[in-house]
Amino acid sequence: MVGVRELRTQSEAFWRDEYRVDEGDIDLITGLILEAGKPQRLETLASAIILHRFRAEKEAVAEQARRGKIYRPADEARVGEELVFPAFDFAVGKVVDVRPGRNPKYGPFQVIRVRFEEPVPGPQEREFASSFVHPHPLNRPLEELVVGGGSEIGEEELIEIAGPYVSAKLQAALEKDDEFVYFDGTWFLRALLPEIHIGHLNLAEAVIYEAGHPVSARDILQELELETTTSIQAQLFALNHALGEDERFDNVSLFAQNLGQDGSVEVLGKTEGPVWYLRALEPEAVFERPAVLRPAFRARGGEYVGITTLDMIDEIGDELDDVPSVLVREVTEIRIELPFPHLYAGTLPATQQFLNMLPVTTASHFAITLAIAGKRQEIEAWVLPEERYIAGLGDWYAAVGMCVGGRLALTPTGDPFRYQLAYEPSGSRRSEWLRAAMVEGGELVLQMARASVEVVCDREMLIDVPDREAIVALMAARERDQVPLSRLIRKAFAELAKLSSGGVVHIKGLYSVVNLMRRSGLVPILAELARNACFDPVGQGYWAYSPALEGTLYQTPDEMRERPLSGRDDLVKDQVVQYLGR
Repeated sequence: MVGVRELRTQSEAFWRDEYRVDEGDIDLITGLILEAGKPQRLETLASAIILHRFRAEKEAVAEQARRGKIYRPADEARVGEELVFPAFDFAVGKVVDVRPGRNPKYGPFQVIRVRFEEPVPGPQEREFASSFVHPHPLNRPLEELVVGGGSEIGEEELIEIAGPYVSAKLQAALEKDDEFVYFDGTWFLRALLPEIHIGHLNLAEAVIYEAGHPVSARDILQELELETTTSIQAQLFALNHALGEDERFDNVSLFAQNLGQDGSVEVLGKTEGPVWYLRALEPEAVFERPAVLRPAFRARGGEYVGITTLDMIDEIGDELDDVPSVLVREVTEIRIELPFPHLYAGTLPATQQFLNMLPVTTASHFAITLAIAGKRQEIEAWVLPEERYIAGLGDWYAAVGMCVGGRLALTPTGDPFRYQLAYEPSGSRRSEWLRAAMVEGGELVLQMARASVEVVCDREMLIDVPDREAIVALMAARERDQVPLSRLIRKAFAELAKLSSGGVVHIKGLYSVVNLMRRSGLVPILAELARNACFDPVGQGYWAYSPALEGTLYQTPDEMRERPLSGRDDLVKDQVVQYLGR
């Protein structure tokens, strides 16, 4: 409004550009925490500072206004009278002359000449209307003129505007102040913390170990003997803070939600307060990606593959074949044919199709239950959404005799943290002749050896690995040397072809053997076969190799499909498509 002073604390620019946390603010929030006797959220502390400063400025302005009569055009003024002008930062002016106003449009009114006693913008003497009873922005109640009137924003709106700026600056200040302690979005005073000593932490470890599952801080607290003079909130804060500082404990609290198509938010699996588990009881893969799972070759999108191989990509279910930029279709069952890296690491691939079944959460890892189909058995597994795998299946793999190429299926149960895991025992433990992977002279070698197969698997992928550590060492060497995919494919093809009566190799076998040397999805392998003229599809997923065409590349989808340089009569023509994700 014209002529009405705007408070600095009403301006977003003040909080963004000028505001700094000072000693008064620290004293204010210290008092607030002391009075409450419990931890406070950063947003609560920031709001207290905003309102305190805003109200203090309003009171200061009001005090300035009490120095004299507030000028309003409607009021009558006399010579010698002192007036306060809010528009000039509450400067005081003395009326030195009064004369009749001349404006036929408004009728009779007066003009006063005012001399200001303190510097103001412009002339130190100027004229103003008086006894002017017509509508005017300044003819409003005095309290509105003092604090901004109709232009003033409400306190809730002010907190909404200034809150993010104050919170960020306050957070930085508190992090540098040893008197304050932080945990899980709340701040407390160090002096108010009850003592949590090593004996308490050792007892907490024993409580969790005996339970065998994550335990809430409240349940742990019941087993400790802390000072009863402090509030339960202070005790919980002290315990949570101490557990968080001890590397033995892992905070597995979870806040998860689903977003509905209408924009509604459904909260799922929210733990009531922090929940703690022991790192020693969690798989190592929860805290560090196993070396065998470090992706060397993954789908990027736009690769050319044969259309008949798309079903194989789905059957294998490799997380490295997801293309994140493409919306993956919904499915009711996740099929997986296990490659060696996941078998060795005791993990399952977490494809985008599986992650779509989960609630949205910011947790780096969280537990789910896998109920074994047809068995009264459950596995506590850990999902790592960013790492794209599920950890914690190593012992179960060993118990059921899981193998490379083992077929698994994940099905949702209606509970977003519970899934059915299906597999099928082979029903026979008799040994048979299988392809087996060995390491000789630092090279991968396949040969036939007798072994038993305890679970139903994809026979094209099946490779027995008697010495797993030797294969892991070979993978580490190939990763260290950054051996390209083309060389790995040719090595794998040669080893498989020598054990094949017709010298042809199935794409799943090729994928399986490549993953004994470096971690790769199926799509990059398919794309390499499609563009290299030395490889030819001969039907049902099998490929042949022509050494004479080594080094020659097809450039277009038509060439990749027709393969004009091939001399094979049994060449299968396949529609070639750009791979855009499952």
